[in-house]
Amino acid sequence: MVVEGNHEIEKQAGNQSFVAYSSRFAFPSEESKSSSTFYYSFNSGGIHFIMLGAYVPFSKSEKQYKWLERDLANVDRSVTPWLVAAWHPPWYNSYKAHYKEAECMRVDMEELLYSYSVDIVLNGHVHAYERSNRVYNYTLDPCGPVHITVGDGGNREKMAVEHADEAGNCPEPSSTYDEYMGGFCATNFTTGPAAGKFCWDRQPDFSAFRESSFGHGILEVKNETWALWTWYRNQDSTGKVGDQIYIVRQPDVCPSLITLPKGSFADS
Repeated sequence: MVVEGNHEIEKQAGNQSFVAYSSRFAFPSEESKSSSTFYYSFNSGGIHFIMLGAYVPFSKSEKQYKWLERDLANVDRSVTPWLVAAWHPPWYNSYKAHYKEAECMRVDMEELLYSYSVDIVLNGHVHAYERSNRVYNYTLDPCGPVHITVGDGGNREKMAVEHADEAGNCPEPSSTYDEYMGGFCATNFTTGPAAGKFCWDRQPDFSAFRESSFGHGILEVKNETWALWTWYRNQDSTGKVGDQIYIVRQPDVCPSLITLPKGSFADS
């Protein structure tokens, strides 16, 4: 299952874009009541996956946002207790590369995903690895999702190695603008240790682990409340774990707008 990124824009004659992406892959758009190849959803085991488009309109008045509202409202968490969302550019990124580039999307969509207790967010775009603590609106929150940037599978553009919190690496705010991602929304932090600044001066609290290595990850859902995420460096294959964490759902502590009957995962 795929989702579009910046490399799939591929502008063509007649102001067309994403033509190869939309033509070469199959998408369960119709099955998930989406009118687009850029955003859709599907179930796999006990997970409801939501694929979102960062390079097509996503504000609250747009079709994508309204589709997301309907899709989340129709999730049956007695069948798929886990909610995993994926899109290309990360919202929580401490690397200099693509720093705060997707801030407009975060501003428009984060509250909706949080209100339905999305558990895990998967991203790419930054050519390195980073895993967040549970976070919402840049604040550590036990009910926020774990954001995982795993854009380190290998590429021709080399690895992202510089962090925005290192001396001299904080980008000029105006440089974070991306014309394909909703305009310019990146501002200084308003709360927390980095209040009044555009970048932290140390590894941000939301960033739990980061490493500039090519790698890949495996997500294993164990039951309705426990999942194991493991990241491996490519050079190590699966012989040595690079990062590993159990991600634990707490539906009693973090109720979403849809509740999960106890014991339903094992019975489904």
